[in-house]
Amino acid sequence: MAIALESLKQSNKIKKAYVLDIDLHYGDGNVNILESKDYVTVCNIDASDRIAYIDRVAGEMERCDADLIGISAGFDKHKKDWGGLLDTQDYQTIGRLVKSAAERNGSGCFAILEGGYNHNVLGESVMALVDGLTG
Repeated sequence: MAIALESLKQSNKIKKAYVLDIDLHYGDGNVNILESKDYVTVCNIDASDRIAYIDRVAGEMERCDADLIGISAGFDKHKKDWGGLLDTQDYQTIGRLVKSAAERNGSGCFAILEGGYNHNVLGESVMALVDGLTG
């Protein structure tokens, strides 16, 4: 994520970027590389229940003002994975929220797979996010 954004910034393809980190693990690599950069906002979403989690994503996307939104897409917060928090449809909701913010900003978005350990739900969760982003 950080390398992609740095490359785009250095080639003057973006002015402002936003990283929405929905992975279970704190994205310290992205934070370490990007935290001192004034063109990018990095938000690691954390909440104790799924409604608060989605509300936090919604609030972040309402405030988002960026040329590009990158999703550090971890699916390990799924109810049937380590995080035990989100339903499959929650990933579709997250995708829709990101898509809406990108459209409002006249910008784009992309996602990089960060995690997900339960292969029985990983594919469905990925497709739910993609459906939200493209739906």
